Amino acid sequence: MLQKFELASIVEMDGGRIREAFEQAMRRAELDCKDRPATDKARTVGLTINLTPIARQDGTLDSIEVSFDIQDKLPARKSTTYSMAAERGGLFFNDMSKDEVRQATLDQIPEPKGTHNVG
Repeated sequence: MLQKFELASIVEMDGGRIREAFEQAMRRAELDCKDRPATDKARTVGLTINLTPIARQDGTLDSIEVSFDIQDKLPARKSTTYSMAAERGGLFFNDMSKDEVRQATLDQIPEPKGTHNVG
C-alpha cells in the first residue's frame, strides 16, 4: 500500500530498524555523557536522509531512492601520556613516573657502600 512519506513514517520503515539504530546511537551518546561528564565536547547523533533520483529514458524523473544513515560521534578517548625510553629491546615506561621514564624510585636507589641489612 502506498503511504505518504513524512518524518513520522521513519519510525515504522524497514521494520523499525531505522528507529532502533537511531535509539542505539542516542543511548551511546547518553552513556558517554554519564561516563565522562567532565568532557565538555558535544556528542552528536545524526540522521541523514539520502535522496537519489532515478531518471527515465527520456531524462524525466521516474522515482527517488531514499536511504537513511544514522551516525553518532563521541569525543575521542585519551589516555595519560607516558614518557618511554626507546631501547634495543623495545619501548620501556616507568609506571611510578609517567612523565619521566628515567626518574628513579626509592626501590631503585642502591644502598650506600658499607651498610647492610641485618636480618
